[in-house]
Amino acid sequence: MSDIPLSHPASYWKKSSKDPRVTKGELSRATILDTAHDVFKAMGYYNASISEITRRCNVSAATFYRYFKNKEQIFLQLTGMVISRFKVMAASLKLEGLDFPGRLREVIKLLYIHSRDNFAFHRMLGESELIDHVAIDYYESIAEFFRNYLKREARAGNIRTVNPDIVAYALMGICYFQFLRKDKTNDEFSEDKTVDLLTELVINGISGPARWNKAKNWDILNKPVPVPINAVKGEPITKGEKTRETILLSAEKIFGQLGVNRTNIADITRDAGVAHGTFYVHFESKGELLEGLVKYANHLIRRDLQRSVVNVRDRRDIERIAILVSFEFIQRHKWIYRIVPEFEMIDKTVTFWYYNKISEGYIRGLEQGINKGQIRSIPPTFLAWYLMGYTHFISLKWIVWPVDSQTRMTDKMVKEIIEFMLFGIKPVKKIKK
Repeated sequence: MSDIPLSHPASYWKKSSKDPRVTKGELSRATILDTAHDVFKAMGYYNASISEITRRCNVSAATFYRYFKNKEQIFLQLTGMVISRFKVMAASLKLEGLDFPGRLREVIKLLYIHSRDNFAFHRMLGESELIDHVAIDYYESIAEFFRNYLKREARAGNIRTVNPDIVAYALMGICYFQFLRKDKTNDEFSEDKTVDLLTELVINGISGPARWNKAKNWDILNKPVPVPINAVKGEPITKGEKTRETILLSAEKIFGQLGVNRTNIADITRDAGVAHGTFYVHFESKGELLEGLVKYANHLIRRDLQRSVVNVRDRRDIERIAILVSFEFIQRHKWIYRIVPEFEMIDKTVTFWYYNKISEGYIRGLEQGINKGQIRSIPPTFLAWYLMGYTHFISLKWIVWPVDSQTRMTDKMVKEIIEFMLFGIKPVKKIKK
């Protein structure tokens, strides 16, 4: 079953039913997989049940257990099918006779189409119950193809020396966020135009033609001292607001540790040190708490960014500092990066609000940077979601997922991440500091 398409595995077997090697059992197994995919897509991994799968495909529980040990095994089978399908598509790429930009465009288009066809599956990978033992292996399987491709191009002198993992994970995030945006907006770009823009940004980066006047002590890893918090509007000032903030911070930790579905209100109030009744003074339900937490996290990250760039004039410096601030924020609030993606399966509207709220500030600032020639002339809405996806998956790979210090982010890596964002992968003798 390694090469059956994910979207219609049962149809694959039906077309092959005249083949004597295809048994009735194989067709039943594929039908269960097909139905399970639809159930996972509609309900998410955690809320999906074996009883719902068997009900929809009209088979008994005994029939299900004849082919699958449990729900996790069937999801792992589906994951394997997605990976296998990607590898088949990758192996069929026609790159011969193309120049470097042409080859890169085909490789990016492969990932773009894969992200489009498996967008719902990628959403499921955000559920915390799965992320450690399924999502990491899945994305690593996809990244392997890009590592090998980029190493070949580097050996040929077509790209500068850059950590291929950074490019691979950035691209996965960039493509995913394009469809996160398209899922809620009327996209004005065709598939070909989108791939063209992505290829241009990967090769050249976001830096525009205007002269970059840097201070004498400028360093790519330095950032300004943030302005005081009390200089930023919206901070809690009353006792009630502080209690609400305490509950939100405990919710962030407990949701992150146990997952959204396994956490109950008592877990949160116990950690926050507040009475059960106090919780309901501030939130009507766990769902309202989740929405409040997502919006609170959004406020915190935007506040930290504002405090750090308020006096910065060149947009390239703002984007450079934004990466540094984001990495520090995620290190302190890494549970948020587990909660927000998981919340996509519960309330897509609130999750989109989270990213869209961040993008609004990006778009305004990028427009100004483009007008000054500091940022490449790319549609600012497109560029804003490109940058969010860029940071998101790199943060997952090196801040949220690692369980040991050997895979954590280093200063050298942060420098490469910023340089790739700004200048792309085009070969250059020396990047001016």
